[in-house]
Amino acid sequence: MIFRLLIFCICTGCVIAFSPQSSFAPSPPAQTPGARTSPHPGCADCLLFETIQPGSFVIGSNIRDSKAGPDVFPAVNVTIAKPFKIGVTQVTRAQFAKFADKTGYDPKPGCRTLTDFGWVQDQKADWRNAGFHQTETDPVVCVSREDALAYISWLSKRDGKSYRLPTEAEWHLASAANRPAPYWGTRYDVCDFGNVPDITSKNKTAKVGEPCNDGSLYTAPAGLYKPNPNGLFDMIGNVWEWTSDCWTGSYDGLPADGAPFVVQGCKKYALRGHSWTDAPGPVSLHTRYALPPEARQAIVGFRLAQDITESQE
Repeated sequence: MIFRLLIFCICTGCVIAFSPQSSFAPSPPAQTPGARTSPHPGCADCLLFETIQPGSFVIGSNIRDSKAGPDVFPAVNVTIAKPFKIGVTQVTRAQFAKFADKTGYDPKPGCRTLTDFGWVQDQKADWRNAGFHQTETDPVVCVSREDALAYISWLSKRDGKSYRLPTEAEWHLASAANRPAPYWGTRYDVCDFGNVPDITSKNKTAKVGEPCNDGSLYTAPAGLYKPNPNGLFDMIGNVWEWTSDCWTGSYDGLPADGAPFVVQGCKKYALRGHSWTDAPGPVSLHTRYALPPEARQAIVGFRLAQDITESQE
């Protein structure tokens, strides 16, 4: 199957149309199905967006499920009334590096990452050195929510646009989590759509993995796998993504209009999407993760969102 989509390249003001093929080239080479078109053709630091149309859906559940975390209750009916834009890929190292180079932004080192001694807070690790090899098109990791907001503030001023983190409800709609079944099909097929805990990584990191092989042990280049039905890459796997919502351990109080869940003195914020390694359990678009805003981990990055102005409609 060939997926066709129209993407806006913000860094050059151009519009790029491309047709990513259904095959992919993983790294490291556990398997070699063949290369396909990159979502960043000739422009490693371009910002690419897709428009997500309005919709009504249910986020969360009222049915207790042993496979679901306790923080996905209760169910909330949400209606997002206006279209919005969301990043086609997670923010890459090349994109974040341009911000750091232009501004001199240099957060204090320290990141929870995988070492020969297991998962530890490595005081020498940072977004430039996460403890494993990354390419410039890999998603930036070891970035706190505060780092993400600093990047967004700089980028908004540079482009004269209002970029932001997506709300959790927006992420949910964009990820296709509102569909009755996972878009990747079965657990045996999820590796075609994302860099998830799989049989390649289970002995090294997660101990338990999906029964497929995505070919990547750590992070993979953004857009390496098949896109989701909304034309977005890595909505499942690669890195967890910061959202704008406070995490309180439940969906109780989540705004019904898709606005961010704001709590004064918020201690932790919600992340979505899974990563290249996670705790045991099947991957799901409904799963949530929570971290303090200053936390940095080698499994965490972010994706941009943007409101659509009247001139863009």
